[in-house]
Amino acid sequence: MATTSEEYLAKADAASAELAAATSEAERARLRRAIGVYRRLSTHGAEAAERAAMAPPPRIKPEKPSGTPERTIPNYFKL
Repeated sequence: MATTSEEYLAKADAASAELAAATSEAERARLRRAIGVYRRLSTHGAEAAERAAMAPPPRIKPEKPSGTPERTIPNYFKL
Protein backbone atom coordinates (compact mmCIF):
# COMPACT_ATOMS: atom_id res chain seq x y z
CA MET A 1 0.00 0.00 0.00
CA ALA A 2 1.59 3.24 -1.15
CA THR A 3 1.12 6.33 0.95
CA THR A 4 0.34 9.54 -0.91
CA SER A 5 1.99 12.88 -0.28
CA GLU A 6 -1.24 14.25 1.23
CA GLU A 7 -1.23 11.46 3.82
CA TYR A 8 2.39 12.21 4.72
CA LEU A 9 1.56 15.91 5.09
CA ALA A 10 -1.38 14.97 7.34
CA LYS A 11 0.96 12.86 9.48
CA ALA A 12 3.39 15.79 9.67
CA ASP A 13 0.57 18.07 10.83
CA ALA A 14 -0.49 15.51 13.45
CA ALA A 15 3.09 15.25 14.68
CA SER A 16 3.25 19.06 14.86
CA ALA A 17 0.18 19.06 17.09
CA GLU A 18 1.79 16.40 19.29
CA LEU A 19 4.98 18.47 19.41
CA ALA A 20 3.09 21.37 20.94
CA ALA A 21 1.86 19.08 23.72
CA ALA A 22 5.19 17.26 24.25
CA THR A 23 6.53 17.35 27.79
CA SER A 24 10.02 15.85 27.56
CA GLU A 25 12.97 16.85 25.41
CA ALA A 26 13.34 13.29 24.08
CA GLU A 27 9.76 13.33 22.87
CA ARG A 28 10.26 16.74 21.24
CA ALA A 29 13.37 15.50 19.42
CA ARG A 30 11.55 12.39 18.22
CA LEU A 31 8.61 14.42 16.93
CA ARG A 32 10.83 16.98 15.20
CA ARG A 33 12.63 14.15 13.45
CA ALA A 34 9.30 12.55 12.47
CA ILE A 35 8.01 15.83 11.06
CA GLY A 36 11.14 16.17 8.92
CA VAL A 37 10.84 12.60 7.66
CA TYR A 38 7.16 12.98 6.78
CA ARG A 39 7.80 16.22 4.91
CA ARG A 40 10.70 14.64 3.02
CA LEU A 41 8.56 11.63 2.10
CA SER A 42 5.73 13.88 0.92
CA THR A 43 7.97 15.40 -1.76
CA HIS A 44 9.89 12.21 -2.61
CA GLY A 45 7.76 11.27 -5.62
CA ALA A 46 7.98 14.72 -7.19
CA GLU A 47 11.74 14.88 -6.62
CA ALA A 48 12.22 11.46 -8.18
CA ALA A 49 10.27 12.53 -11.26
CA GLU A 50 12.38 15.70 -11.56
CA ARG A 51 15.61 13.70 -11.26
CA ALA A 52 14.42 11.26 -13.92
CA ALA A 53 13.61 14.15 -16.26
CA MET A 54 17.04 15.72 -15.72
CA ALA A 55 18.98 12.48 -16.19
CA PRO A 56 20.85 12.07 -19.46
CA PRO A 57 19.43 9.59 -21.95
CA PRO A 58 20.73 6.04 -21.69
CA ARG A 59 23.92 5.28 -23.60
CA ILE A 60 23.66 3.38 -26.82
CA LYS A 61 25.57 0.14 -26.46
CA PRO A 62 26.79 -1.86 -29.44
CA GLU A 63 25.27 -5.27 -29.86
CA LYS A 64 27.39 -8.15 -28.72
CA PRO A 65 28.38 -10.60 -31.45
CA SER A 66 26.58 -13.90 -31.27
CA GLY A 67 28.44 -17.00 -30.16
CA THR A 68 31.33 -17.33 -27.76
CA PRO A 69 34.33 -15.06 -28.19
CA GLU A 70 37.63 -16.67 -29.10
CA ARG A 71 40.18 -16.81 -26.32
CA THR A 72 43.44 -15.05 -27.01
CA ILE A 73 45.04 -16.07 -23.71
CA PRO A 74 45.46 -19.80 -23.04
CA ASN A 75 43.80 -21.10 -19.91
CA TYR A 76 46.57 -22.80 -17.94
CA PHE A 77 44.40 -23.48 -14.92
CA LYS A 78 41.81 -25.64 -16.66
CA LEU A 79 41.58 -29.06 -15.07
